[in-house]
Amino acid sequence: DFSAREVLRLAWPLFQETLLRCLPLGVLAAAASAVPNAEAAARRAAGAPGYDREWWMLLVAVTALVLICYGAVLRIQLHQARGERQDALAAMRSAFASLPFTFLFLLMAFAPLVPPVVWMSMRGFGLVGMLLLLAALAGSLLMFFGWPAMVAQGLSPWAAARRSIMLARPRYLQVAAVVALLLAAVLVFTQLAGIFLGSIIMIAGPAAQSNPNWLAVSRWLMAGVLAVPVVYAGAVSITAWRCVTEPPLA
Repeated sequence: DFSAREVLRLAWPLFQETLLRCLPLGVLAAAASAVPNAEAAARRAAGAPGYDREWWMLLVAVTALVLICYGAVLRIQLHQARGERQDALAAMRSAFASLPFTFLFLLMAFAPLVPPVVWMSMRGFGLVGMLLLLAALAGSLLMFFGWPAMVAQGLSPWAAARRSIMLARPRYLQVAAVVALLLAAVLVFTQLAGIFLGSIIMIAGPAAQSNPNWLAVSRWLMAGVLAVPVVYAGAVSITAWRCVTEPPLA
């Protein structure tokens, strides 16, 4: 039974079982993803160009690291769901080996977003831009099973895209419901976590907030908060994949 409620119910035990092993990978990915923006801001503050060649090289390196970390999370969770165990280093090596194919698949998956982004950058966010964006997001949903297909079956990007479309098309509304509920859960969690972190910052006071050590700790705390939804999203993706390809699930 592929339904949003069933997928989220089955994903929760997998999330709990893999959280401690996957959390360092999520923290690393979340912390790394903040580096390009921080570097650009520091360059602008120093009067240097914010987006020069070095910055773009940094962005490519950070993107590769984030994809490796998330690919490793998916591999750990897939093995756990199958009753096996894979350590983080082995998962990262496997994710690194498939990095070019992962990157190519993600370019294919999010290519429909290019026209609305270009339109809105030129014309603003009007009715046409909103309709183009909704259509692009609707198309991207068909790629929901693609990355898990590459991880689970070793498919090429093209084969994974075809497999995902074949699986998602007859279950399109259910896939949309899974994604919507997942985004809602992540939003609620981040809001509550933000309130918690804001309370800690207020208790620490202005003196602590200007301390470099405190700033470093707060950044890692934020990375830890953002890592939890990453691990949960991975568990939902793997569970949804197994619901349609490896039923029945316990």
